[in-house]
Amino acid sequence: MARTTARRLYATAVEGQATTPTPQNIAEGAVIHGFKVEEVRAISELSLKAVRLTHGQTGAQWLHLERDDNNNVFSVGFNTSPEDSTGVPHILEHTTLCGSVKYPIRDPFFKMLSRSMSTFMNAWTAHDYTQYPFSTQNETDYANLQRVYLDSVFNPLLRELDFLQEGWRIERADPADKSSPWEFKGVVYNEMKGALSDPASLLATRSEQQFFPGTT
Repeated sequence: MARTTARRLYATAVEGQATTPTPQNIAEGAVIHGFKVEEVRAISELSLKAVRLTHGQTGAQWLHLERDDNNNVFSVGFNTSPEDSTGVPHILEHTTLCGSVKYPIRDPFFKMLSRSMSTFMNAWTAHDYTQYPFSTQNETDYANLQRVYLDSVFNPLLRELDFLQEGWRIERADPADKSSPWEFKGVVYNEMKGALSDPASLLATRSEQQFFPGTT
């Protein structure tokens, strides 16, 4: 996260301190916007300072990385440990980005791609977590993207049509021809069909299942 954004994060007076906290003088135990600073650590190998915070009311974890870099990076992450192989976390990752309460348009995620100055924008589901990260070098763009991302992940519309499009559905191979065969379709379904048909991916998946039985 660039220094300008870092200053904005710490631009709140902390009780008992005479000066406004900054990345340079932030201390463990300080409370910033409801987040308590749990740990401050310099990581010389990566030329950065890490600040770990916990939100007092919700218990949400915030890891702030201060580094001399032009990119302002933000990411929301969730523990999404699955109970089976139906792909529910992956489908929810997609449907979450199909419109929110403040931004009820069909696909705000892809509409931002052509309107933003972002240097990175994506979302992904791993074995047991889901992340929604973005990066931009423009501070105004950072604030705009952050608003859209936060409303998307905390206030998604989750419409039935979105699940049919992003998850999976059964329809005719040619919707206009009622005599054409039935097929499974869906964005996540096609993604995973491609991923699991790749020999290298299949080898990695099967190896992990053998090495870590009973886990995600």
